[in-house]
Amino acid sequence: MRKIYRVLPKKSFLTVSLFLFVLLLGALFMPGSAAAQTKSFYWERFDVDITLLENGDMEIVETQVLNFSGAPFTFGYGAILTGSAGNNDNITNIELREGDLVYQESSSNAPGTFEVSRSSSEVRIDWYFEPALGQHTYTFSYTVEGGVIVGTLDEGSGDQIFWKAIPSDHPGRIQNSTVTIRLPESVEPQRYTDDGTYLVEGLAAGNSNLVETEVGGNGRIITYTLLEPLLPGQAFEVRVQFPHGILDIPTSSWQARQQNADVYGLIGLVLSGLVFIGGPLTIVALWYTRGRDPETGLIVPEYLPEPPSNLRPAVVGTLVDEKADMRDIISTLVDLAQRGYISISENKAKNHVFALENTSRAGLRPYEAQFLTDVFGSKTERKLSELRYKFANKLPRLRNMLYDELISEGLVDRSPDKVRTTYIVVAVLILIVAVIAFIGLVAILPEDAAYVACCGSGALGLTAIFAGVFGRFMPNKTAKGAEEKAKWDAFRNYLQNIEAYQNMDEAGELFEKYLPYATAFGLDRTWIRKFSGVPHTPIPPWYTPYGYGPVYHGGHRPRPTGSGSGGTAPSLPSLDSAASSMAGGLESMSAGLTRMLNSTASTMRSTPPSTSSSSSGGFSGGFSGGSSGGGGSRGFG
Repeated sequence: MRKIYRVLPKKSFLTVSLFLFVLLLGALFMPGSAAAQTKSFYWERFDVDITLLENGDMEIVETQVLNFSGAPFTFGYGAILTGSAGNNDNITNIELREGDLVYQESSSNAPGTFEVSRSSSEVRIDWYFEPALGQHTYTFSYTVEGGVIVGTLDEGSGDQIFWKAIPSDHPGRIQNSTVTIRLPESVEPQRYTDDGTYLVEGLAAGNSNLVETEVGGNGRIITYTLLEPLLPGQAFEVRVQFPHGILDIPTSSWQARQQNADVYGLIGLVLSGLVFIGGPLTIVALWYTRGRDPETGLIVPEYLPEPPSNLRPAVVGTLVDEKADMRDIISTLVDLAQRGYISISENKAKNHVFALENTSRAGLRPYEAQFLTDVFGSKTERKLSELRYKFANKLPRLRNMLYDELISEGLVDRSPDKVRTTYIVVAVLILIVAVIAFIGLVAILPEDAAYVACCGSGALGLTAIFAGVFGRFMPNKTAKGAEEKAKWDAFRNYLQNIEAYQNMDEAGELFEKYLPYATAFGLDRTWIRKFSGVPHTPIPPWYTPYGYGPVYHGGHRPRPTGSGSGGTAPSLPSLDSAASSMAGGLESMSAGLTRMLNSTASTMRSTPPSTSSSSSGGFSGGFSGGSSGGGGSRGFG
């Protein structure tokens, strides 16, 4: 079995060309004809002669015998890839002739001239000739600098010529072709160590059976002969390997860049792997050490039937989920109403009216006083509809005041919202760094190491995702805050499953008492529903649904004795007795209270609608690694 020799490690090479002949010209009209003639051509022969010089340069001569028919051809152009794209350092000594006519380099565009223009990765040739029909022979010659792949002294390695003599995208049939490689004196191809066969190979259309290979001239001349016509889309490649060190061939610039790319790729992959693993692990470690609540050792029962401390409902709701959300704001409304500061009534239009019953701010927390100011301003009565689109811009300040309340109570060290925002900013910054790193690495790394940019930026992107996701859970509490949360969780469990811990027929007085906390916990709907069927449940004294009884000042009915408003008042009717005077009964009373909470939350968070509009092959055996130089396309027009 033949050995597979690795000459040059490389991730990928671009297929390159030495001459891209696509000749363009307008079709000429025959005298007296009203229609253009069809143009066509094919290659009768396409021969390539490659001579390797002592210094590693290659002198290449292409002899192309073409047969034109139809309208004549007058000019053409070609492109030669250079650098890493063409597996060579430079193309020099470009010459062109047709028989005895030697074309002159000129920018005049006259027949018998050619013009060469160069860019960082390409040499372009434009040439012009007399109208051509029938058989014509064009001979191109040029020198390729740095076109040899330099190997090492390791077993199986060596220097190598790997050339795409005829590219795959030639537009016409090539009837015959011979490619010849001439090595310098005393240089002959390496041999396979097992059977002594020369390390030479030719491929046509990816098939070595379509090429006859012969080594002659004392091993210095290798000839590759095409056995079948080469059709458009099929390439003709040749390769020969000879021992390293016989010729003093320096490593080409493009090969050095490729070798550096391998080093950069290895380093980049290692660093990317470290970031890929270390970045997310760092975020997880930060959460484990700084994002979790401290262990308190406090043993809390399954449920607590009473509030464990005097924290107001909105503060409790913010503490439990570390978010000051809309239900905490609504719980403040219900809490202030329960304490006699606000009364709520429903009019015929199903709109709710808030009345300010107590203008004193004594004993209120800062966020509670601000809430009353935001709702009423300088008035003592406000319709809910008047707050539409006007209250939402006041919510951020109320939320921040609730976070400040947690800090002042010693429940947290930092505002949970600021902690989350910090990690979002960090995630965005990491994403920006990932984009900048990708652009920068693509610009400075060799082309074959560009994949490092994808790996590195992808690892940073993953870290950014972890930062954004885990940032939501990074806020933590103090030891006091952790203890308070554990107790309030037990109280929440009691409210959520009160029928399991309490005789509901005897729990009617708890309905209004704990309604603000149920609202803060997000249990307001189930809480109202649980008590809608409990007899003798007192109606909240601060709420008057439409259709029930007289509407007192500001819609507020007298509160019972000890209600917080002071004085003595008659006892309030129960939900079931009051509901008997209403169409729909008790369910209507409960639905009205639920509707009030829902519509208030919806109105307070509402924002004006937006006014903006939108419009609508490789070789088998012999050699491995590396990619051929040469190539390109051929054509005439």
